[in-house]
Amino acid sequence: MLHSIQKWGIRSRIATATGAVALAAAGIAFVTIGSTTAAAKSKCIKLALEFKLQGLPVFEANQKGVNEAAKAYGICSPVAYGGPATASATGQVTDIQADISKHVNVIAMTSDDPQVPAAALKQAMKAGIKVVTFDSDVPSARDFFIQDTAYSTIAQGVINAAVKAEGSSAEFGIMSSTPTATVQLAWIAAMQSYVKAKYPNITWAPIGYGQSIVATSLTQAEAMIHANPNIKAILPIDGAAVVGTAEAVSDLSDTGKIGVFGIGDPEPNQTYFANGSLTALELWNEIGQGELIDCVAYEAVNNKIHAGSTFKCAHGPSGGLVNGPAKWTVASGTNATTGANKNTIIFSKPLEFTKANYLKYDF
Repeated sequence: MLHSIQKWGIRSRIATATGAVALAAAGIAFVTIGSTTAAAKSKCIKLALEFKLQGLPVFEANQKGVNEAAKAYGICSPVAYGGPATASATGQVTDIQADISKHVNVIAMTSDDPQVPAAALKQAMKAGIKVVTFDSDVPSARDFFIQDTAYSTIAQGVINAAVKAEGSSAEFGIMSSTPTATVQLAWIAAMQSYVKAKYPNITWAPIGYGQSIVATSLTQAEAMIHANPNIKAILPIDGAAVVGTAEAVSDLSDTGKIGVFGIGDPEPNQTYFANGSLTALELWNEIGQGELIDCVAYEAVNNKIHAGSTFKCAHGPSGGLVNGPAKWTVASGTNATTGANKNTIIFSKPLEFTKANYLKYDF
């Protein structure tokens, strides 16, 4: 999941990797919203998107979905977006403060850190701005959180695929981005909990951190392989880490010896599916999630949703309804299984991509 990555010269196979998530997942309206509503409004809703960093296709796909559905929800289009050039929670704070000064109606953001942006987001909320987090939460400073998928579901999918291929007594390693990446910490916890309960003979190598940079991920994955000669599977749960890990396995001629099972989009990884260094990926619908951001923003601004409420969305993506529920429920409390807490909206179930089906998808 990265936009354009120049890797070190000696490994020319990673020159660029681009992708855009283009699945469809949204519902049809329960609360009646649509273009007629937008046309009736004299003033559009000012929505500001704030990403962890610029250039990741996963976020570009979110942005595409937000812009596709904006007018249907009376949201000013095109939607303004921000985010630091490299992952930086401090850089996000600067953007949030700018959004406050612009008097936006809604800030929708995925956070690089669960704590650092909290004070600025609370300031925004005090100013009457609705805060919707997605992908990665700031639990103490938002109105609603759009969780990609149930943490338990995607964690179990990755682990089950790895166990099916490598056995239930193998050594696994996880490649993440940073030690503070909120959603990745949740996935890791869910993976470890599931393994402890169902596959107690699985052992873990120390976690590697690639900083959402392919070259760093490659180096860290190679270090993991060298330091753990019995490792049988690596689980990259960051887009750059997927590419870097698959390239490391390929470069070290470990294809077929070490399986790679991760979370990411298929298009940037076609080479690795084809050469066998990548076995399986799981992901959700990023464009559809962007459209859900619009729907939740509209509902929040108009005070139509609250903890425990159920809602549907009027604008379905152009590809039809795929892998998305017909309606969503706002969590009223904490659910240890899904990872949801109060005012969380779980977007959808994950999809699995393998060598058998990856060419069916162009994102």
